Amino acid sequence: MVDELANETSAVTDAEAAFMTLSHDLRLEILLALWDAPDFSLSFSELRKAVGERDSGSFTYHLSELQGHFVAETDIGYELQYPGHRVLDAIQSGVFHEKATVEPIELDTECRECGGRLTFEYGTDYIARITCPDCENRALEWPFDPGGTVDRGPEAIVDAFDRRTRLVWSCALDGVCPFCAGHVAREFASRVTDHGTCIGVLEELDRYDEYFARDHPAVVSVDCERCSFYSFIPVGVLLLTRPLVTEQLRGAGLSVRETPLWGLGFVVDADAISINTAAPTNVEVRILDTDSDLAFVVDDSFAVSPKEVT
Repeated sequence: MVDELANETSAVTDAEAAFMTLSHDLRLEILLALWDAPDFSLSFSELRKAVGERDSGSFTYHLSELQGHFVAETDIGYELQYPGHRVLDAIQSGVFHEKATVEPIELDTECRECGGRLTFEYGTDYIARITCPDCENRALEWPFDPGGTVDRGPEAIVDAFDRRTRLVWSCALDGVCPFCAGHVAREFASRVTDHGTCIGVLEELDRYDEYFARDHPAVVSVDCERCSFYSFIPVGVLLLTRPLVTEQLRGAGLSVRETPLWGLGFVVDADAISINTAAPTNVEVRILDTDSDLAFVVDDSFAVSPKEVT
């Protein structure tokens, strides 16, 4: 316990030092100038000219504060390092300073509840939502950085949201944080006990009152042990990266690559999910999108196997 507190204190101190290093606007201008340069490198005079700093002493001081971590001195000048790239990546994502909105985009996918057309919406809360304007069904929702809406048309924005969400979910379900690369703890969050009583983690979290997968019998709880990332992911997402599954689905006429997440019933439809056993948790995922009787079983180690036909 003492070691854990010491590590947390050290991490906070290191983070504070890093933010202090970046606290002056001239230092961010230096990083941006190097990011915009060929090979991310400039000589001293080129870099000073690029940021427009006339005071040589001030420029030298602020540049020296960045060296050793964000910027490296080379034989020909100064080069942006990986931590510097990550700082600029975060800025370019838009989450720190941009508020973007996207007018509702009608999709080709039908609502699984009423048959109406689903709609993509994105507002200033940084959440992209796939909803049905006719019956208010919430098919899917997930955070999306404002940068994903820049220089893209409506169809490209929707596709980027689909691809980005898949990437984040798949990485987290493999136990690797998609944001800090830390270890992600995974466990089933179930709405039933072995006695059939509805409880579940989702019932205890007020902020998930309108979560799109709240009515699923089970979801996968993911919680990074290093950063603040945590969420609940539909169990069906586990099937998307299993070659055994995707090959069988392709043989049944369903391409999980070409079909968006909200068009995959085994991902978004609560009726596709059932709990075979609660202790240990064993979840069945039925494929509702084909004429076949395909079903898969996910055990408590998150291994996926075809359901045996009896």
